[in-house]
Amino acid sequence: MNRKTKKNNGIKDSIAKLFILRDSCVGTSITQKDNPNIIWFEGAAILLEEGVDILKSAKQKIDSGATDASKDFSSSVKDTVSKLIVLKNSCRGDSSLEESDENTNWFAGAESIICEAIDQLQKTLQETGTQAVIPAAPKAADDSEDNDSVEAEKQAAAG
Repeated sequence: MNRKTKKNNGIKDSIAKLFILRDSCVGTSITQKDNPNIIWFEGAAILLEEGVDILKSAKQKIDSGATDASKDFSSSVKDTVSKLIVLKNSCRGDSSLEESDENTNWFAGAESIICEAIDQLQKTLQETGTQAVIPAAPKAADDSEDNDSVEAEKQAAAG
């Protein structure tokens, strides 16, 4: 498989995942107007829409074959990955609020989808010869399980 095909497949998969997650955020915002995390869902939907738009633009740049297409592609993907890491780290909701089982499961699923998209985007950059070096958002020191996942992300980003 050539570099362009790998980039296209990685971008298409990531766009699909983010698009579905964005629609889920929008749907949750509409159906759960009394949800204590409604602002999170609305903000996440906007952030995911921006991510989808950036990735579509990056895909078009790569497809165009322009001189700086690879550089623009890399920059766009890295920017999107950075935003997705922040969003993933916020998927735990407000721990002081009691969440329904449905929302707890939603946040766990959303975190998983975002992790898959991050991994796919970083893999796409690595497979195409572009190194993805994205620092993870800082975490609380008492959150040892999450620190392990941050370390894994850093190692994956470093290649």
